[in-house]
Amino acid sequence: MDDNKFYPRLLKQTDLSAVPELAKIESFAAPLASVITDKSLRYKAAMATAQSQAGLTKEAILKGFDSLVTVLDSSAATFKKQSDDVGKTEVDARMAEVSDLTASIAEKQKEIADMQQQVAAKQAQVETARAKLQGAKTDFAAAYQRRKAEIQQQRKEFETILQ
Repeated sequence: MDDNKFYPRLLKQTDLSAVPELAKIESFAAPLASVITDKSLRYKAAMATAQSQAGLTKEAILKGFDSLVTVLDSSAATFKKQSDDVGKTEVDARMAEVSDLTASIAEKQKEIADMQQQVAAKQAQVETARAKLQGAKTDFAAAYQRRKAEIQQQRKEFETILQ
């Protein structure tokens, strides 16, 4: 079983019956198939009959095969052109998609880089705020201790005065 989808079409395009000379030799050979089983002998007999009755020549038969090869070559050229066109279209479409995706990736990478800069700036602001807060806590603790010491000192003075 041949699963090549192109072969049946090529077979139909290059069928021997499409060429008059080849159809003629086949018409002379077919009735002899049951009588002469050897293909070579059958076609030689058919050729002798076709030559005498229809004026068919060896050269005409060989030219018939050459014309089938020409048809086959023409089909190959047509297929090549069509497949090249389809390939170009498919490749161009895929290349455009790749280009779009690449541009999108570049855009997203720029957005990521911008966000990373924003994160770094926010982290710097956090550190600045943390340092200010720590400074404020340190200053408050120092002011608290100083004022507490002053109040304790004043209390001692009043303790002494009020005795």
